[in-house]
Amino acid sequence: MKNYPSSGFRPGAVITVLLSLALTLSMTACFGTPQVDTPDETESHEVVTLPPLTIPDPTDDRTFTDPTAYAERLDTLFADSAPIPASELTYQITEKDEVTVTGYTGGEIILVIPDTIEDKPVTAIGVGAFAGMGNLKAVSIPDSVTSIGVGAFKDCHSLSSLRTPVYTCADAPYFGALFGAASYETNGSFVPVSLTTLDLTQGETIPDYAFYACRGLEVVSLPETLNGIGNFAFYGCESLAYIPADGTALTTVGERAFAGCHTLLSLTLPSTVQTMGMGMLEGCGKLESLTLPFVGGCTYDYPLTEEEKEALEKGDAIHPAEATGYLGYLFGASAHTFTAGYLPVSLMTVTVLEGCESIPANAFFGCVSIREIRLPEGVIQIGRRAFYGCERLTEMTLPDSVTAVGDDAFNGCSRMKTFTGGAGLSELGVQTFMNCVSLVAVTLPDAVESLPNSCFSGCLSLETLTAEGVTSQGKQVFRHCDKLQGWSN
Repeated sequence: MKNYPSSGFRPGAVITVLLSLALTLSMTACFGTPQVDTPDETESHEVVTLPPLTIPDPTDDRTFTDPTAYAERLDTLFADSAPIPASELTYQITEKDEVTVTGYTGGEIILVIPDTIEDKPVTAIGVGAFAGMGNLKAVSIPDSVTSIGVGAFKDCHSLSSLRTPVYTCADAPYFGALFGAASYETNGSFVPVSLTTLDLTQGETIPDYAFYACRGLEVVSLPETLNGIGNFAFYGCESLAYIPADGTALTTVGERAFAGCHTLLSLTLPSTVQTMGMGMLEGCGKLESLTLPFVGGCTYDYPLTEEEKEALEKGDAIHPAEATGYLGYLFGASAHTFTAGYLPVSLMTVTVLEGCESIPANAFFGCVSIREIRLPEGVIQIGRRAFYGCERLTEMTLPDSVTAVGDDAFNGCSRMKTFTGGAGLSELGVQTFMNCVSLVAVTLPDAVESLPNSCFSGCLSLETLTAEGVTSQGKQVFRHCDKLQGWSN
């Protein structure tokens, strides 16, 4: 055996190195010189800058549709019509001395059913009573009626107006049953599209899906006794334009109750409403004005269980009013950040009714189409980002009851020109009016003693600030407020 020097040199190693070198040269010949990622010292990095603030075009030529014609239609309904003679009706008298109307033998096309026959109250309309009367135009049913039989108006293809205290059958809680429909899903096939005017005179609840897909309805009058509208109650009533509800005793409006009412112009709810369901107005693409007692799905006095109260106290949950208290909730937005994509561009005015003590955080976040929001006296607090991004809001005057305005409350209200704080206002949040580029004049009461950080930052047009009580201010309060005189950061 040969002894090799202690340097570690081995003949086999030479062979290995030569083979490795040959393989490398071969790969280079086939694929070219290997590319190595090395930093390029001459590479330039682009500096990202935000676009400059600009003042938007104030033009807004949207106008409100006059609802007078719809209101007059209800006011004049059957105004000149007298009850038809009992001799032209077929009827039965029950053991309780009550009358059930079973048919009509005359030739009138406008029928006003009398409330008594033979001095006995008319309490029912029988099964199929007016079925097949293709020329029938209008029917008025007296409030004494408590039941209407299935198919009472089946194949009444020309019916245009109906006044009734009963709008569902006993075993079929949907309007289409009066016209022969076997389920709410077939309302649209049985309720004639000619039926445009419906005057409901009695009843406490409109059941779930009651008027589902009644496509011809344009005007619906609700009874004063009404206290609940069910889920999907008017879903898909695509021609519905006028449904005054402010004269009712409503407390609850269900989930998607008016969804798909593409022609609905306005909705006014009474101050008695306590709960409004998710997507209540989803798809109401022509809605122009909205009057409601609060913003989102429930009020701050929403009844809570003991478990819910305990969770709130521990910080393990948020109040339902906080979770659903944003306007987009009513239009189907699952979070306040999605509101802009769900709110109809036609919506111009929102009026919050008395009884609301707090405008929740994010209440009107992203309501880019609204140009006027009316707040009632009694509101105490404006939550953070409450009006964030309300691009078409033109002015705001707070009620005297408001004491505090949260962070970013009016941030991005780019068309708002004037702001007036009520006498009770004493606290503003950071960046309250940030980027309100059209804001010209602000009046704050003497109770406001401090202006927080960036309060008016980006208010390019600000010329007048009346705030005699201010004694301190934070950082960059007036950044880019080049037109404002007498104030400095």
